[in-house]
Amino acid sequence: MKAYLFVMTMILFGLTGFSQPADYAGPAKIAVNAFWDGAGKLEQSIVGGGSNLDKDKLIVLQRKIFEVKAKDPAYSTASMEAKIASLKEKIEGNLKKNTAASVAVMDKMKSTRLYTEALKNLFYYSTQLGNSDLPGIKERIAAYKQKTADILTMDRSGAGKELESHKTKLKITFRQAEKDLYELDRRCREQTNKDNAAVRYYELMLSQAFWDAARQVYPEEPDFAKANEIAQKLLTGLGTIEQVYALAAKSKEQKINDTRLPVPTVTDPVLEKLFLDIFNQYHAEEFKGNAIKAVITSTDWSVQRHEITGIITGRTRRAVIVYKTSEGKCYLTGNFFLHQEYIGNSFTTATTSPYGILGSQEMRCENVKK
Repeated sequence: MKAYLFVMTMILFGLTGFSQPADYAGPAKIAVNAFWDGAGKLEQSIVGGGSNLDKDKLIVLQRKIFEVKAKDPAYSTASMEAKIASLKEKIEGNLKKNTAASVAVMDKMKSTRLYTEALKNLFYYSTQLGNSDLPGIKERIAAYKQKTADILTMDRSGAGKELESHKTKLKITFRQAEKDLYELDRRCREQTNKDNAAVRYYELMLSQAFWDAARQVYPEEPDFAKANEIAQKLLTGLGTIEQVYALAAKSKEQKINDTRLPVPTVTDPVLEKLFLDIFNQYHAEEFKGNAIKAVITSTDWSVQRHEITGIITGRTRRAVIVYKTSEGKCYLTGNFFLHQEYIGNSFTTATTSPYGILGSQEMRCENVKK
């Protein structure tokens, strides 16, 4: 029996770390028992991961030691103080672990937020360009490619929902991707202005970078790799930007050679001269050239009426004009309109229409039939 009690005492000692003789019956007995009871419960809390109240409980235990000393100055509190030190160390250990865990959680949240933002910057991105985008476009494309390289080094484990959302949208975009890429290639090859050709070329290059990013972020999606391959093939076919410039120059020359006058709908020398005179009066300075040929392209006058009353307000007639610059080059305009207002019972003298002339195309002067 004594051996059994000894073993149980040692087990209790092992659970609490320290203890006092169980047969203590002095004036501080209640305080001693309260201390060891509280110490046991605090130990259990610590083992379970601890709580915000553990430090307060430790202070209560320290006060119990003061209470024991006050009630029984002869009582040795060494084991109690050692227990306090042990519990304090464990509480601090839990605090460090919990702090480290909180930091890890915060770091994970920050990492997920950064990755989500990087995804948004990568795929909520317009690849369409205009002439104003040409300055610095190479740097812009390089920066986009760097974004792709950066995101591949980031932790994506917490961004599953965002990854799935972007993938769904990219799949929808892919449905039109092949057609759009070939259209960019066609438009690049048909440009006669080198800057316009460059816009389409770099737009294709940016599109290739976009689909290259998609295939690397989603390597399991063959469609994204396919779009990237198509864009890369088209870029290889176009060559360098210098080759694109040369292609535009060749297309320009070909278009100049191929441009011809349209077949006139009406031959009317008097009306043709009126078109020439009105162009020279209102547009010679704008186009830096004088009209030398007019081709009437509408069969008759187009009468204009008030949208409410239906009363005739005027009429217009359409033609195209060939004008010649001081450099000896000839150009064919887009549609050019004469306009006459209806006042009283007759039409007034012809003037230029409020409709603007939508540009002109250079042509060989020898192809102008006078």
